[in-house]
Amino acid sequence: MSEEANSVSFVPVIVGGNRGAYSLARAFYEAYQVKTNLISPMIIGPIGNSRIIKHYIQPGIDDLDHFFETIQQIGRDYPNMKKIIFGADDRYAELLIRTKDRFSDDWIIPYVDEDVFLRATNKESFYAICEKAGVPYPKTVVMDEFSLNLPFEFPIIIKPSNAIMYQGLHFEGKEKVFIGRDEKDLERIYHLVRDNGYTDNLILQEYVPGDDTYLGVVTVYTSPRDKEIKLIAFGHILLEDHTPSAIGNHLTIWAREEQKIVASVQKLVAETEFYGFSNFDVKYDERKDDYVFFELNGRLGVSNYYVTASGNNVAKYYVEDYIAKKKLGVTINKNETLFTMTPKSLLLKYVKSDMLRKKVKELYKDGKVVHPLDAPFEVSPKRKFYVWASKFNYYKKFREYPPEE
Repeated sequence: MSEEANSVSFVPVIVGGNRGAYSLARAFYEAYQVKTNLISPMIIGPIGNSRIIKHYIQPGIDDLDHFFETIQQIGRDYPNMKKIIFGADDRYAELLIRTKDRFSDDWIIPYVDEDVFLRATNKESFYAICEKAGVPYPKTVVMDEFSLNLPFEFPIIIKPSNAIMYQGLHFEGKEKVFIGRDEKDLERIYHLVRDNGYTDNLILQEYVPGDDTYLGVVTVYTSPRDKEIKLIAFGHILLEDHTPSAIGNHLTIWAREEQKIVASVQKLVAETEFYGFSNFDVKYDERKDDYVFFELNGRLGVSNYYVTASGNNVAKYYVEDYIAKKKLGVTINKNETLFTMTPKSLLLKYVKSDMLRKKVKELYKDGKVVHPLDAPFEVSPKRKFYVWASKFNYYKKFREYPPEE
């Protein structure tokens, strides 16, 4: 047990059960040897058969009275201890932000207030923030009512401005982000989302050329105490999931230094007044020789383990800042690591650049490769089998939905 954990007794709690939740629980275990309490509707693969998680099964998390019964139960299970709680995705992070005032004083909810969160994470207001701060973003049109009057050519990107409303809808043909090839496509997608209950604005964007390897993710930690950025960790995406329901989920990330994004991140954090962890989706635009910013997620990303694996344990930022009240230094990550969910051969098949293929082989040779769910301390054969099967399932997924560009 490390001395920070001894000096301050605390309990981590996560709402949600995706691989991002497991990755944060793993970070807590690696830093402090503590188990994480996880509230989720059911136990699914990424969080199953784990020795570092204690489960609180809660089928109707959105029913606030039931949810707070579970919160009170955790309070009774851990009296006189600080409890720090996280949301594993946008919906759960927003739930915690919205209900901050219902938690007792021994709970820490390490998120900004609702107005700051909504302004920064709504895509429409985010692009207005980019414009004001002078940060590059793709040419964008906000669509309320259907129109074919666009200031850019097809293909275009079509996505909801309100990710939280959209996340709650389930329908045939739903994709996280749509690509519109032509006017007919745009009309079909517009009516598909409208007919299935999405009532907020749609965002239409120029398509920035380049395959998965032009994409990036930036994880940023800003202290609530002095509002200064303490960590910028860039991840160069090498491969994404192209299954319609999971499009945009990062499967392979090369953590490395990238100076080009630092000034833009500093401007956005200052303009949004965001603190805690945030992450930005970006894409390198060759035409500008710069990264354009797509969105700010007001929480740790699902692929957050690339940050911990590169030597910047995300749990320590929360504990040292919110609980131990230490003064944090400033880190712009320079350490290289390969975070990957897929087998090596599949990754090399889809990465076309010789330079990047060489880099992948080098990171494998140096043993700098991590799978977020495959932790050395997990001994359950059932879990080992799940991780192995999920890895090889990507062969099937990529046969059905190969990357297009």
